[in-house]
Amino acid sequence: MVAHRSPRPDRQLPIWQWWFDSACPCEMSIIQQPNPKDKFKRWEDPLFNDLRKIFSRYQLREVMTHSSFYEEEGKGNSRYVFAGQYVFRGQVAEVLYRYAVGEGTRLQHVLGNMFRNERLERMFDEWRLWQFARAGEKFDISKHKHIFIYALFGYVSTLDEDLRQWFIGKYLLTESEHLFKHRRRNLDLLAQANDMLKQADDRQLTLEMEVTEEGLNKAKVVLSDGTVLCEAESKSWRYARQKATKLALNLLAMPARKYILSNPEYHARVLAREEEKRAARKAEIEARDAAKKEERLKKKEERKVQARIRDAKRRESQAAAKIRKAENARRAAIKAAKEARPMSANKRRYLEDKKK
Repeated sequence: MVAHRSPRPDRQLPIWQWWFDSACPCEMSIIQQPNPKDKFKRWEDPLFNDLRKIFSRYQLREVMTHSSFYEEEGKGNSRYVFAGQYVFRGQVAEVLYRYAVGEGTRLQHVLGNMFRNERLERMFDEWRLWQFARAGEKFDISKHKHIFIYALFGYVSTLDEDLRQWFIGKYLLTESEHLFKHRRRNLDLLAQANDMLKQADDRQLTLEMEVTEEGLNKAKVVLSDGTVLCEAESKSWRYARQKATKLALNLLAMPARKYILSNPEYHARVLAREEEKRAARKAEIEARDAAKKEERLKKKEERKVQARIRDAKRRESQAAAKIRKAENARRAAIKAAKEARPMSANKRRYLEDKKK
């Protein structure tokens, strides 16, 4: 059965807006009420202030319901996901086209960075949407967080322009301010880290260098109040600076960067955890390299054994050839000696008779 669509009342509306308003699954069917066991005790928390401007808890629950949750076909948030991936993305692209400077290739890169999966998954975690997301038993929500964010974007694409522009400005443009400051072939990692720090703090970053007692170069990324954000050591002066600034970028890219900057104990735990990860990664690389080295030595020994076998066969064949050559020479000598002997009278008469 084909769903009935209302006639298009306003020809000024975009075709996608009319289609979405008239054929959206949430309007074609009764919105499924949440499970009575579901708890919304934290819905009034400040964390959900912005979401409450856009959704009621039931609307958000409906948008966060994957089609695998229903037994019937045609239900779920698949149309919202489509709208988020194409309609909302196009609306953001239009904002960039109108207000952002730069070449088209640069704007394309900025748009791609805004919608990269890592960022969408971080938004899912920051908003704690796991308590609203619903899906079938065989659908792993943790591996498809970006799908639910696209569904949320799809719902935002149907809102009025003022509310939609507010959402785009706060959660996409403001959080991507560092992308607009990018310069072609920009290799100043410390400047990038400073731009990221401005999003969470008013302090500045500086890079200090010193030489340890072991003779290693030590680079420290220090905040303007004297707090050491991170540090790194290396024999190379340049690599120590690069290593420290990259670590600073990783710390400032974490969702909990504001808490890291304000809580020294948590900051120390994060650094210790990062150091453990680096040590584990280093140990993994060393073990892999050791295994590769052992495999190379093993293959080298196998090649030596094969070479010795080939040499032995070659020497055997050469010796056999010498024996055959000597035997052939001996036979040729016997034949030549036999032919050089004088012919007897009987043999001469026999050959003459044979010619007749």
